[in-house]
Parts: sequence; structure tokens; C-alpha cells
Amino acid sequence: MIATAAAAEPAFDASLDNPEAKAKKAEATVKIQVSGVQLVDPASVQEKPKEGQGHLHYRVDDGPVIATTAPKLSFHELSPGEHRFELTLAGNDHQPLLPSKTLRVTVP
Repeated sequence: MIATAAAAEPAFDASLDNPEAKAKKAEATVKIQVSGVQLVDPASVQEKPKEGQGHLHYRVDDGPVIATTAPKLSFHELSPGEHRFELTLAGNDHQPLLPSKTLRVTVP
């Protein structure tokens, strides 16, 4: 008899790809690693929550939330100054599955 593993707890981590070099070009690339959750388009499941499914929310400064399954997004033409990237692993109903993470980059 083969024992089945319990479902993994949702987890995610976020980082900026080469932040100093990209900031000099007024750009930022955010990479997110997700485990314990299958990334699905919430519209494809009528935005009904289901354990083990979710998607990502990216928000730059106080801008709109970008809801996507993409674990890597690049942002261009950032204005000079500090920028805040708020990243959330969300369920199909867009509710956070875990606390958000915040990354910051300063464009010269």
C-alpha cells in the first residue's frame, strides 16, 4: 500500500531580478516562487474558491492590482524615486491566502 502525502501548505516567496541594473534603466522584474498551490485563472473556475488553487496579485505603488498566473512580471518606464511592489498569493475569489510581501526598488 502506498501512503499519500498530505496536501502541501501554500507558500510563496518573491524577489527582484537584478534590481540595481534594472533600476538604472527605470525597470524592475519581480519573480515569485509558489508551492502548494496550482496557479489557475480565477475566471476559468467562475472565481469559486478551491483548496490548492490560486493566482498572483501584483500592485505597484498605489496602482491597480494585476491579477495573473504569471510568476514573473517586468515593469518599465518607472519614474525616478522609490517604488513599492505588493505581492499576494490569492485564492480564486481574490482573497489573500497568505500575508502579502512587499519589495522596494529605487530608480535614480
